[in-house]
Amino acid sequence: MGIVYFGYQENLGRPVAIKMIRSGALAGPEEVQRFYAEARSAARLKHPNLVTVYQCGEIDGHHYFSMDFVDGTDLAQRIKDGPLSPEVAARYVRDAVRAIAYAHSQGVVHRDLKPANILVDPQDQVHITDFGLAKTLGTDSGLTQTGAALGTPSYMAPEQAAGRADEFGFAPDIYSLGAILFALVTGRPPFRGKTAMQTMMQVMHRPAPRARSLNPEVDPDLDTIIDVCLQKSPDRRYASAEALADDLERYLRGEPIHARPTPWFRRAWYWLLGVPILRALLDHRVEEPSLAHRWFQRGLIAFLVLPLIFGSLLLVASTWQAASMPRSAALAAGEPSGVYHRVARRLADDLASRTGARIQVIPTEGSVHNLELLLSKRCDLAITQAEAIATTNAAVVAPLYYEAVHLMGRADAPIVSLQDLKGRRVWMGKPKSGTRYVAQMILQFAGIQPEEVVRVDGSWQDPTVMSTCDAAFLVYKPGAPEIQALLQRGNMRLLPFPQAWQFSLRHPTFHPFLFEPGAYPGLDMPSQGIPTVATTAFLVARRDAPRGLIEHTLHCLYRPEVVRQLDLIPPETSAAWQNLPWHPDAHAFLQAYRGSFSVNQ
Repeated sequence: MGIVYFGYQENLGRPVAIKMIRSGALAGPEEVQRFYAEARSAARLKHPNLVTVYQCGEIDGHHYFSMDFVDGTDLAQRIKDGPLSPEVAARYVRDAVRAIAYAHSQGVVHRDLKPANILVDPQDQVHITDFGLAKTLGTDSGLTQTGAALGTPSYMAPEQAAGRADEFGFAPDIYSLGAILFALVTGRPPFRGKTAMQTMMQVMHRPAPRARSLNPEVDPDLDTIIDVCLQKSPDRRYASAEALADDLERYLRGEPIHARPTPWFRRAWYWLLGVPILRALLDHRVEEPSLAHRWFQRGLIAFLVLPLIFGSLLLVASTWQAASMPRSAALAAGEPSGVYHRVARRLADDLASRTGARIQVIPTEGSVHNLELLLSKRCDLAITQAEAIATTNAAVVAPLYYEAVHLMGRADAPIVSLQDLKGRRVWMGKPKSGTRYVAQMILQFAGIQPEEVVRVDGSWQDPTVMSTCDAAFLVYKPGAPEIQALLQRGNMRLLPFPQAWQFSLRHPTFHPFLFEPGAYPGLDMPSQGIPTVATTAFLVARRDAPRGLIEHTLHCLYRPEVVRQLDLIPPETSAAWQNLPWHPDAHAFLQAYRGSFSVNQ
């Protein structure tokens, strides 16, 4: 704004410095007003380390004011050849801080402190000049537009660069004095971008470097004093210029200073905020990063992206594996002579033929045993009854067929109801069979404890075993030839279960069922039929079973000739089944059949 000339005041016989408006007679009203405001701010301050203003006026349209002539240099010139010693720098800044503390006591904020505005006379004393941007607190001259960033970028405080210096009182001068001290001991300002705007962005957003990182000769205490001055938050700086001057005095005397270093974790956090990707994630303004921040970001991205790439490859591989048919699989099938085993054998043969996989059929004791093998991962598919999967994590692949409870009584035994089974010899299936599980449920429903009947072991298809029984529970497919053969021998008869409805209400996995006349041809059955309950046999798998296994299994299972020959529940009926713990891939497979309907036999 101004230009300074050397002059001589003849009437007093002394040299003076004369400051004039650079634009001379062309200066506008606002420029003139600001010029005289500077003169008034400096003229009201009387301190040995502040340049004194003598007089001001106008000659031929040229405005001027005269002031002390300091025959010396400024601190900007002193550090052109390199940094000053820490002690000399601390002494210069201490004296400048004392002068600024006096200005603050008079309500004046300098707002443009920098090495070029601190002059050094031949007696090695400092003098602060250029109050062109000074502001008297508590007044509003209207010369500074709200939000304007005034000052020298490398030495202005963050709030000053953001145009908010008026909100923080004397704090901007504290920062600038710290920046000057930094420059004196390192030979350069804390921030220096390629452009003024780039420098201001660094001032606002990048943590100041430690002076010791550029000049190891800087004492740790002096480094701490500088660091406190250069804090981004005004609240973390010295509370006043007087407090800063006192700490510099303590440093020069070799006494402990009051300031404390910034904790390492806070410095680390400030440093991390210079990484562009982190600033963006935290909704901070992104500035041009330093080389160290660029390399850190590259490493961070590599650290984050490489696992993602590796994870994506694993996901692709696992997805491919999940979609593919395994090379081998095992199917828990029940007793070799039972219906479960026949269905399992046919499914295993068709799967092997379709996929080329090796399919093992595992003989077991029955439904409960099948489920145990499945959940312990000793097989991949299992046939089991509905009530066995009601409380497990097995997933339904397909409903296979209905199984009716055949309550058998010896033809010559006086057994009419379930209560008559107390004390009788009863065949209830093997320990891990679904038949044993169902028999115990029915006996419990009738109020009969397991120890109140005599269990008969062995195979029910062995005539010698059945000849020793008074009754038997057989959970089998209605009309099965094995049951037909047993009834035709004449020593066993079907008993009714009149409470079928009540039992089904208590156990929703069952439903009432009626053996109609003709269900077993050649047998004498009542015209109203024989009531009982029925459940469903399901093909199940674990929830993590691969999609390829599920889809190939369903393709084999729902071939029309297989459904017809094994008398299975058709896919149209299966697709309409609600509230089942479906395997996701089986549920998706059956989508194609939803909306159609087939009456199951």
